[in-house]
Amino acid sequence: MKDIDNGLSKDMDKELSRGTDSRLSKSIDNRLSAEDISSALSGAGITDCTIQVYDTVGSTQDIGKEFARSQWSDPEGTSPLALITADSQTKGRGRYGKHFYSPSDTGIYMSLVIKVGKPVENFLSITTATAVAVCHVIERHSHMKPEIKWVNDVWFGGRKACGILTEAVTDPKSGILGSVIIGIGMNLTTESFPDELRDIAFSIDDMDIGRSRLIAEIASEIFKASEDPDSDELFEEYKSRSLILGKEVWWMERDQRRTGLAVDINRAGNLIVKTEAGLVTLNSGDVSIRPV
Repeated sequence: MKDIDNGLSKDMDKELSRGTDSRLSKSIDNRLSAEDISSALSGAGITDCTIQVYDTVGSTQDIGKEFARSQWSDPEGTSPLALITADSQTKGRGRYGKHFYSPSDTGIYMSLVIKVGKPVENFLSITTATAVAVCHVIERHSHMKPEIKWVNDVWFGGRKACGILTEAVTDPKSGILGSVIIGIGMNLTTESFPDELRDIAFSIDDMDIGRSRLIAEIASEIFKASEDPDSDELFEEYKSRSLILGKEVWWMERDQRRTGLAVDINRAGNLIVKTEAGLVTLNSGDVSIRPV
């Protein structure tokens, strides 16, 4: 994986020069194409990547997990990288098994598989680096400023536009972190959401790029970030984009509602909250800045 930070720059300049008022659904090729994705990745210096494009799947993440297992059972016969994407999902999922709404034609539903072979401690840093990478791509092609809601959802103005789910497959022989499967669901032109999502879901509808190229750029940026996910630069940017630092938050713990001030995120990716009883370190779970 060499020189992936140089990829897509010429094509990107062409896209941006077309103007900022174009809409994904109206003026840009919105089709999913394995050929277009492969071409864009090759232009970024990424040639050893398996690409799978589907009309409809249960979950791209499940397909990615099967590919990750094959990377270790048949190490000579599989690529170190894979990209699985679909036009729609019937069982799209987020963290804690939550459903991710995945209608056809209006979003991006993709999973990346990266063979890493690193200690398990690197897992969370790959997750936070992915959130920063996604923000970089969005800002290239949208007027909007994305923020990150701990741990790794991308929000705009208090509403969620992109969910990120990171899972791992460990090497059964060494126990190290073998492969990481990164699932990304992004609302682009979705206008109608289920009732339970209507007040919190958001669509990034001013993108100046089609879905195939957008998928390729996201993959390229994440592959680049995964080479050094523990970098100080990525970590500081992750914190600077935080939606909740400096704000009062609440969360559930053993069926009890707890509140506090979000004061920091440590290098392990844990959220530090100041409560009346002292500092609390959260390493997982959902927190909210909205009243119950």
